[in-house]
Amino acid sequence: MAPIPALFVQSSSSIRIMDVRKTLSDQFEEYGVDISAPVLDRCHDICLQYAVDAEELVESWMAFSVSNNLHEVTLDTLAQMERKEFAKRNSKDVPTPKGLSKQNPKSSSVVVYNASKDPGLEDNILSAYCTTPKIDLIDFTSPGIIFTFNQRSRAEKRCAELTTPEQYGTKKQTTAGRSPRMAFSPASFSPTVGTPSSKYCTRTNAGQTVTEWGSLPPGATWKTEGSIPGLRVASYAGHGQPTLPAEARYMYERLTTKACVLNDVVDWLGKEICLKHGLDEPDHLKKLHSEPFIGIGHICCDANGRLNPSSVLLEGARGHPSFGISVPLKLTSVSSYALFPGQVVAVEGTNPTGESLVAQRVLCDAPLPLPSEPLKLSTANGPLNVVVASGPFTQSDTMTYQPLEDLIMYVQEHQPHVLILVGPFLDALHPQVTDGLLAQSFNEIFENIVDTLMRPLASCHTEVVLIPSSRDVNHQPVYPTPPYILRKSYPHLHLLPDPALLDVNGIIFGITATDVLMHIGREEVCNPPQGHDRLGRLASHLLNQRSMYPLYPPPEDLNVDLEMWDDHTHLPVTPHILILPSDFRYFLKSVGGAFIVNPERLAKGSAGGTFVRMNIKPVLSEDRSLVNSICAQVVRI
Repeated sequence: MAPIPALFVQSSSSIRIMDVRKTLSDQFEEYGVDISAPVLDRCHDICLQYAVDAEELVESWMAFSVSNNLHEVTLDTLAQMERKEFAKRNSKDVPTPKGLSKQNPKSSSVVVYNASKDPGLEDNILSAYCTTPKIDLIDFTSPGIIFTFNQRSRAEKRCAELTTPEQYGTKKQTTAGRSPRMAFSPASFSPTVGTPSSKYCTRTNAGQTVTEWGSLPPGATWKTEGSIPGLRVASYAGHGQPTLPAEARYMYERLTTKACVLNDVVDWLGKEICLKHGLDEPDHLKKLHSEPFIGIGHICCDANGRLNPSSVLLEGARGHPSFGISVPLKLTSVSSYALFPGQVVAVEGTNPTGESLVAQRVLCDAPLPLPSEPLKLSTANGPLNVVVASGPFTQSDTMTYQPLEDLIMYVQEHQPHVLILVGPFLDALHPQVTDGLLAQSFNEIFENIVDTLMRPLASCHTEVVLIPSSRDVNHQPVYPTPPYILRKSYPHLHLLPDPALLDVNGIIFGITATDVLMHIGREEVCNPPQGHDRLGRLASHLLNQRSMYPLYPPPEDLNVDLEMWDDHTHLPVTPHILILPSDFRYFLKSVGGAFIVNPERLAKGSAGGTFVRMNIKPVLSEDRSLVNSICAQVVRI
């Protein structure tokens, strides 16, 4: 037999090398990435050095390039990815789940933790008893499927399947070593996402009342005895108040439209302030006035920095009498004031030079009366119990939503008539969201949160109200924020926008998820500097300016659509109860006849936060205010 030429003699190892290089080239080409020969050689070396296959390397590169905004593969960028993704693999590698072999080329290159199980397993009656369920790892090896969804080790899954299901309404003990049900926790690329917070689990102040308003009648408890017949929970429709639709279109405004909106507010509210205080007709701001006159406009800053007493401008409306001009406002003769950008004011003062307005009085209040509609709350069907909590609903070091789970248990036990939950539910600022550790779409995670929230409450008479936040990563990043959109409907669930006016049997709640108190507090300038009751003063700005968000311009991280702002943030009445969640310390206050509530946050960092419970008794007098009929407590979760 003639000898085989050496040209055609190839070792099995050289064939494997060519296969890896071809696979690498094909994988990059599939993603539309051009790769040079030196880079291909280095990719092959990385595969050999770290024992990874070609598919895993290319997937790692694609994730790294998207996270770091890289557009081409070079030796330098490949070295960056190697240091970040593979260099510490030996010390911090995620353990391979049992049942999967590292040598299996069809195994997934990414492990997904806490993936959803087959819904059929949850309904399998036999698995709730002593029958040992069949447990298989789900291996998606068909074309187009990238991941293998492995929830936990085989032994842990068997224990989970054999555990007797918890009954709704059964009080669950919270201990330092409790194992979470993982009902809220989303599928993720990191086991830390579903790891419960140790700081939260070891807290000792759960259920503690930190502040309160009023007191319950003798013998009364926070547990509701029964539902209120004919309880009506809906958006407030009085005075022709429009409701922001879920499909609202935003950011289509023009600069001229924005200018018209601001001008109309200055003109309308400035005249209302003059009317309330019996002031003369306003005059041109830059007209020479040696005698006191009235000028109206909104507060501006003469620079891009923070407002201070020497940088205050008063900008008039574009029409008569000021024609949109601005004039420096001198406040040295004003003994008391509290100003912020966008605030509409009426100023009484002089303009001796025509260049600056020397103020003697600054008036900014034109609050509306409380609702005149009669309350549908009587001694026969009262009192009304309301629970209010604001997001974030999970700690910053986990996505287990333990505080929300504990709040649901509280609601199951006490069954308030109304539960108001204010977003964000899936916070765009959560570290595990920004790090890209979640293996599900944001909408899937949110809908799972809502479903896990509503299923235990299905047998309760509690009406649940959800208020969105522009910080919800699954929702529209605009203010005002349209209501959530869900594919599934629930009988006792109400989806409202932010801000919202909620009508509960004639009791009007004003609610917003935006931290308007903090936003105004950062920009406000006041005299005296250490004024009395700062939090009450900040809340009063909303009532005095007849707006749920009177600040303009807003912070850079808040996208305000001015047309929607003009249509949906102005108050038609002063609400009975104003719910203003804030990073400021929780408080309960009476301001201008309205009851102001700041429940703070249900989760604060890695620790638990607070929520508010209210008991609203029927009003027996002619007084429209409910301040004296409310018993409220701020309680630690």
